[in-house]
Amino acid sequence: MSSAFLDHPGRPGALGAILDETARAAEDFCHVVEGLTLAQFDEVRPCVDPNTVSLRAICAHTIGAAHRYADYIRKARGLPFVDIYQLDPQHLAGPADVRPRLGVAFRYTEAALEGLYGASEAEIARVTFPVRWGPTYDPEMILEHGIVHLLRHRRQIERWLRGG
Repeated sequence: MSSAFLDHPGRPGALGAILDETARAAEDFCHVVEGLTLAQFDEVRPCVDPNTVSLRAICAHTIGAAHRYADYIRKARGLPFVDIYQLDPQHLAGPADVRPRLGVAFRYTEAALEGLYGASEAEIARVTFPVRWGPTYDPEMILEHGIVHLLRHRRQIERWLRGG
């Protein structure tokens, strides 16, 4: 059984649970995004941060971050990774492009965790890496951060639509 975001939902252990919750957060994010018109998706508002000048840019940022979180895990585990994955917002033709691209990112994450499903907390905690904003994380921490990242940007899009 697969989902829009995972090839194997319902995996065991903490990481399986976190991936299931990531898929749920991604579904909520995509539900909001897929309700956008192309005009809403493309509207540009003045902002210092290029990642938040439009809903298109926010979506590209969110997809890029999902890939980068997986790459932290991949690098720490000695797996192939992309040094700094960036998605050009112009590669999203419209709101419908977001779901499949998030699906690719979360399947990439799912594969990065092979061999850790069902692992003990201690085993998972031994896989550590510094993140660009300072602290040292483990796979569980970065994946939990990823869930909140989706939730935060879903809220940001909802507020954008209300003019806030």
